[in-house]
Amino acid sequence: MFADIINNINEKQLSILVIGDLMLDKFIFGNVNRISPEAPVPIVKLKKEEQMLGGCGNVIRNLNNLGVTTKLISVVGRDSPGDLLIKKLLEKEIPIDNVLRLDNIRTTEKMRIVADRQQVVRVDCDMNRLTIDSIDTLITNMPKCIKKINGIIISDYAKGVCSELFLKKVIKLSSDKKIPVYIDPKGSDWEKYKDADLITPNTSETEAVLGQKLENDKDFEMAGKKICSAFNIKACLITRGSDGMSLIRQKNIIHLKSEAKEIFDVSGAGDTVIAAMATGLLTGADYKKVLEFSNAAAGIVVGHVGTSAITIEELLN
Repeated sequence: MFADIINNINEKQLSILVIGDLMLDKFIFGNVNRISPEAPVPIVKLKKEEQMLGGCGNVIRNLNNLGVTTKLISVVGRDSPGDLLIKKLLEKEIPIDNVLRLDNIRTTEKMRIVADRQQVVRVDCDMNRLTIDSIDTLITNMPKCIKKINGIIISDYAKGVCSELFLKKVIKLSSDKKIPVYIDPKGSDWEKYKDADLITPNTSETEAVLGQKLENDKDFEMAGKKICSAFNIKACLITRGSDGMSLIRQKNIIHLKSEAKEIFDVSGAGDTVIAAMATGLLTGADYKKVLEFSNAAAGIVVGHVGTSAITIEELLN
């Protein structure tokens, strides 16, 4: 069904710059057979551990699996999690020239404990706020980073990389070069995303920005139109969990039901959606086809336990 999009990815040799918050995703998998005598909590018997690229790194994993060449602008600490992230980027042949390493911050980590395919708890270690000097360094590096790229994905996890100052510079420079910008947003300050080509909030993010509950297709259509108008964004794709997704543009509106057979873990699903949407649109496919492509990809990854990236084999099957 999506062979034409996948073939075009290879033919066009797409290259995408990812800008955002890089983090280390850790998973501890195990089983629960008893409750702790020390406190009313389950004892998880360890079976295996996994560590992988998280945050905007998971966007890169999805793009790589789709056959897209990627560049990265991000920040990590000069610590062991940062070392591990650099190692994993190099293993995927991602250039690290523009991954800024700082002594005064800690690398963001998310550790999830999963017992019997059910997430029990998540522990976050967040990067402290970046300084203006660090953002200035990222801005200085931008012109050379956008050479020979087809598009930009901004993967905002609200850890400090995607500041208003930086993103406004990115979007202005991209607009001058006619390079499309695709946004996976966070928080409620969306002025910094103004003039982008596509934004992909989930339902709760959209409700927070608009200050109202969304319950049906008409509500989502209204929300998408308001977002596009308020922030001068060409298209708004609102992901609606088990209810699918809604794409709102000035000329057309499309609602799709979720293709997920079973939902085990939604972590990283937004990364898959933005990667698939950007890739599909850059192949030249129409919005409806690309939306179906992204919906199918999201439906597959939520059926996996842990932060999962889509593969071409899964899409073709």
